[in-house]
Amino acid sequence: MSSPDYGPVTPEPDTSAGTAPPVSKTRRVLRPQNQGSFRAVLGNYPFLRLWIAQAVSQTANSMVDFSLLLRVGEAVDFHEVSQANTAVSFVILAFSLPAVVFGPIAGAVADRMSRRTLMIITNIVRAALVLLFLLVQPSWPVQIALASYYSISFLFGAAGQFFMPAQGASIPALVPRDQLTTANALFNLTFTATQLLGFAILGPLLSQALGVDTLFMVTMAAFIISALLTVWLPPMPLPKRLSQDEPAHLFRRIWADIREGLDYIKQDPILIKSIAYLTFATTIFMLIAALAPNFVATVVGLPPSDIGYLVAPGGFGVIVGVVIVPRLVRRFPREALIDWAVVVGGLSLLLLALSRAILTTILMPAEVPRMLEVVVAGLLAAVLGVCNALVLVPSQTILQERSHEHIRARVYATFFTVTSVVSFIPIFFAAAAADILGVVTVLTGVAILLIAVGSYGLVRARRNQQLRHLRVRTRHRQGPEAVPPAG
Repeated sequence: MSSPDYGPVTPEPDTSAGTAPPVSKTRRVLRPQNQGSFRAVLGNYPFLRLWIAQAVSQTANSMVDFSLLLRVGEAVDFHEVSQANTAVSFVILAFSLPAVVFGPIAGAVADRMSRRTLMIITNIVRAALVLLFLLVQPSWPVQIALASYYSISFLFGAAGQFFMPAQGASIPALVPRDQLTTANALFNLTFTATQLLGFAILGPLLSQALGVDTLFMVTMAAFIISALLTVWLPPMPLPKRLSQDEPAHLFRRIWADIREGLDYIKQDPILIKSIAYLTFATTIFMLIAALAPNFVATVVGLPPSDIGYLVAPGGFGVIVGVVIVPRLVRRFPREALIDWAVVVGGLSLLLLALSRAILTTILMPAEVPRMLEVVVAGLLAAVLGVCNALVLVPSQTILQERSHEHIRARVYATFFTVTSVVSFIPIFFAAAAADILGVVTVLTGVAILLIAVGSYGLVRARRNQQLRHLRVRTRHRQGPEAVPPAG
């Protein structure tokens, strides 16, 4: 009778010769799917410090945005200025326009000097610029007050241009490649959460309880704290090719770096497409932000100061989106996920723009309850937030994966520059058109554009897939006999 088989027996380690026992092959290791989890990424302490510094800095930045909108609104109301949408849009453009001027230079600088040092300097500069906001008063002559706010906003945005490429290029230097998607999702989650915290919670609460001046001082302190947190980041040495360059004229070297970055991008169609996705999504987000106060007042029927009823659900939607995006990208192609998110986002924006008209038709002849309109608008804003995350996170991951370490900051700077150039005209003319045609008409047009762009991407991807399948099947059927003999 044969003895029962209990499987392989692990021999006892031989320690008679004084040698260390062999390492057991059954030791527990992390599974690949757990290596990309939020817990694993946050267990990376250098990345954790960068993440906390980004959270504090972005919260302060969002509170500055809210404070500045209040100050511009105070100046417009004090002087009874019409064309309020245009006045607000100029604030947003003042923040984004510096990317056109300083974006390429910022990318070249971030690839030439310590990114940790650059982030520290920019946070200190932004803290100093907040002091200038405190000096301007809404009671000044309207031209001087608005021009002062726009000018300081331009400088504030210019400082941010040097911060963003350094921060974005630092993420791949602190986390392994298989954690990039999760790290970007976490950064986008924090970005949205801090926007919600600073713009919709802390901004309104502190401005009402302490005043706008005190709110500005709180943001100044937050920038200083972020600079101190950045000091403790590990050194991120420059690539050898850059650190061993021959001395050259500064401006020639920067111009050469800018050209090298543009040439690098032009040679990679996938990188170009990811920048296009990011630019498109960012432009639409900024455009909607510029029109949101007027939409809340004219469609939802609430005061413009109650914009939080749209901002809060939209921010919650982005949080949901960045939490689920790592799972979705493991199941679906990233480009298809982006295209579907654009289509669904366009449909949600279309329903949001026409929500009052739709509810009026359904409930006719009864009047639409304001609470119902607020709930419907909030739900659609939440869907828009989810779609926004499903576009930004995969696109940003593609951008980082396709960019080499020595050129990544310039790729980021090019993205910010392209975004500012592309968004300048639509944001300005959309705000002006909203003052003339109405905010519903403009948002409807933007929604139709989103649906068209996403549908085109889906159709094109489907067509390319069919062509690849047809090519492979044709070559398989023809076989080697299809190749004519030489001569």
